[in-house]
Amino acid sequence: MQPAVRLAGRRRDPRTDVAAIEAVLDLVGSGATLSGLSLVTIADRAGVSRNSLYRRWKTKDELYLDVLDAINKPLPDLRRPTARDELIAHLAVLIERTLDNRASSMLRALLAEAAAFPELHRRYFDEIVTPRREASYQIIRRGIAAGEIRPDIDVALVNEVLVGPILARLGSGGTEGLDPVQTSRRIVDLVYAGVQAS
Repeated sequence: MQPAVRLAGRRRDPRTDVAAIEAVLDLVGSGATLSGLSLVTIADRAGVSRNSLYRRWKTKDELYLDVLDAINKPLPDLRRPTARDELIAHLAVLIERTLDNRASSMLRALLAEAAAFPELHRRYFDEIVTPRREASYQIIRRGIAAGEIRPDIDVALVNEVLVGPILARLGSGGTEGLDPVQTSRRIVDLVYAGVQAS
């Protein structure tokens, strides 16, 4: 697990970051709710002082956002020969994340308690989901510009159709045994049957 890298805020001890992030993932993976956890409980589980945790994160929301940062794999290098190849690589990263049981538990916990953490939910979508969605939009638009994808398609809808099966598996917990590359290729090929330029 790599420590989260934030562009703003005070300098952090990477060892404390990793310990705290791992503690949250362990606790949530074991059934704890986001609202039920406290910074004190997290510090105890992480084996770090409560003061060091409070110096780094004033609220649970701030810590949880760093946890969400840490479980999201970097966007892949999108320089592939075709938009189809780029979409396969892009979806494979999302599928790899769903195969991590603790990461999946964290995302399900956030969605289940979105009303209790509205600011965290908003920031998660603004800072993590939106950049990935925009990257997918760019790939689809490049496919249109290259004559690979029909120009009359709804870019946002095509993206939703691509990621929908993965999110459904994530929500149901049915991700065991998925092969990221094979699964992403199957999804993209099914969608391409409807959007590919003739």
